[in-house]
Amino acid sequence: MTRQQALVAATVIALLLPFGQKALAQETVPMGTMTATIDGDTYEGQTLDVPSEGTSTAEVRSIGPMLSVSIQAHDPQADSILQGILVVDFMLMGAGGSLAPMTPSISWWPEGMNAAFFQSEEGGAAAVTLDTLSLDDPASAAGRFTATLCRKDSFFAEADTDDCRTVEGHFATALQDAS
Repeated sequence: MTRQQALVAATVIALLLPFGQKALAQETVPMGTMTATIDGDTYEGQTLDVPSEGTSTAEVRSIGPMLSVSIQAHDPQADSILQGILVVDFMLMGAGGSLAPMTPSISWWPEGMNAAFFQSEEGGAAAVTLDTLSLDDPASAAGRFTATLCRKDSFFAEADTDDCRTVEGHFATALQDAS
């Protein structure tokens, strides 16, 4: 597992922790949208705020001179909040720096974390374009993304580059400061 893959895995796990059994009974508040076409199928998800936990599925975090942005959308029509998750992650130069997203990573978790998923890091490719970014309170981001996502049966499995999906979409969401 590369450093980038470990960072993505840790980010996904950290963002899903608020949605454990305890949090499923807690109120979530939609704070943004993500729509996409995944291999011809329409996806419509929401980014969520969990006020009682002080967490969100759309966050910006300072890491030294960089900003890490993670936008995790949940399909409100899925059987479980842990299914139908589409994640767009990228880095930016710090405040006042370039708005060109670096090291974009996109992943699709159709059946949750205990099943196969699709990711752009191994065998795939991803691009993110920001239309707007505000770091003022409240912070927000809107943009577009495209990717080729290849299947992985688990975090530590090799990507199956013969089983890939194309995804293209856009997002518009508030961002919680997670620094």
